[in-house]
Amino acid sequence: MSTNSKAVRRGLGLAGLVVALAFSAAATAQAAPAAPATATSSDGVTADCTYVAIRNTVVRSGAGVQYPVVRTKTTGQHMTGPAPCLAFNGWFTVYLSTGTLGYTPAADVRYVG
Repeated sequence: MSTNSKAVRRGLGLAGLVVALAFSAAATAQAAPAAPATATSSDGVTADCTYVAIRNTVVRSGAGVQYPVVRTKTTGQHMTGPAPCLAFNGWFTVYLSTGTLGYTPAADVRYVG
């Protein structure tokens, strides 16, 4: 076998290796999946949960009817709150525009994201 044909074979092998590495690098350079979007309330507080009032309801200063009403919400109004997006003892925790927390009856709102 001539020296030229060995060099050509070696060159094709090296070229194949370069192409394989280029494809491998391109496959690993793909962007990572985007993080789940979070909602931002009207006062700029980043929230993990969004709720919509399914009937006219109230927001109270504590989780129970013995606490004073601090806001009223009408059907269709959205509210945001912190994670976890679960009702505790029948109440969802929501953000107030003052930056503090309020509580709304779980029966009056629906979790939307």
